[in-house]
Amino acid sequence: MSESPHPLINFCSCYTPTRVLHQALTLSVLALLGGCGALSDVRSFSTPYSSPDDGATARLRVVSDGMVRAVPKSDCLDFRLPGAGVMVAYRDGYANRNAESLGIPPLDEPPPTTVATELRVPAGQPIAFHYIGARCYNMFSFVPKAGADYQLDAVGLYKCGVTLMELLAGGKTFSPSPLKESKLCRVTDNL
Repeated sequence: MSESPHPLINFCSCYTPTRVLHQALTLSVLALLGGCGALSDVRSFSTPYSSPDDGATARLRVVSDGMVRAVPKSDCLDFRLPGAGVMVAYRDGYANRNAESLGIPPLDEPPPTTVATELRVPAGQPIAFHYIGARCYNMFSFVPKAGADYQLDAVGLYKCGVTLMELLAGGKTFSPSPLKESKLCRVTDNL
């Protein structure tokens, strides 16, 4: 019998200790980088929205069958910004400001499958929103007027959409108010 010119011991050099260490280090760095995005996601669901302490404000009633998160003083979504957080959440286990009242006159009786709250939002500056419903996902913004009252309906039972109504002077009727499409401030915020 003749000996093979290539012994089986060196058959595959892909598992040398240096190469295995390099692969393990690469995977660890990727896991850490991916974890940073996951941590900001967790924070964005576990932090309640913070109403402004000073400056001009508007009052906003939020009615939803899912979760509505907001980022004040921004027309795009970045949940690391001050004040950003959850306004309402239909399901338990998330931060929320459900059932707060500022005395905004009622528009309609909200459906029993929704939650509602009334909060102060900064006026004269954009505020970005993210609505997550059972079959819906929307990002939008608007600029509230100082002293105005609004109602934001984010309910996706029969249609996937959100509506904003402004209470007109006299406090008896609401009028549709436009919403602007929004987006993430950084694409990496969705990772």
